[in-house]
Amino acid sequence: MLAHSPKHAHRWLVSAFGGCVLIALGAALAIDQLGYPLPYRWIFLILLLPAMSAIWDSVRLARIMGWRSIQPLSRLIAGAIFALVGILLSLRLNTGLILPALTILLGLATIFRAVLNRIG
Repeated sequence: MLAHSPKHAHRWLVSAFGGCVLIALGAALAIDQLGYPLPYRWIFLILLLPAMSAIWDSVRLARIMGWRSIQPLSRLIAGAIFALVGILLSLRLNTGLILPALTILLGLATIFRAVLNRIG
């Protein structure tokens, strides 16, 4: 097993924290969709932060690997999805429980991936 680089030693914690934030946002949206209004609807624009990060990372990877590689394209698509979900949620559209469930599942997947990267 290779030793972890001290430069990226806490990267998995940041990723796991991001997953927890996604779960909290999904739960808040589910509460809002069930009829309990939230006072600050703009909070869902927080999803624009990981969207911008993913898009920036995809451009950085595309310079190194080219756009034909799957990694820059997948990060670009993930960034676009985060941006669209954040914008949809801030517009207060009635999405039912589909978007809250999707946001919670994305958070769980992010935590799972962070833990797997830490172990592996």
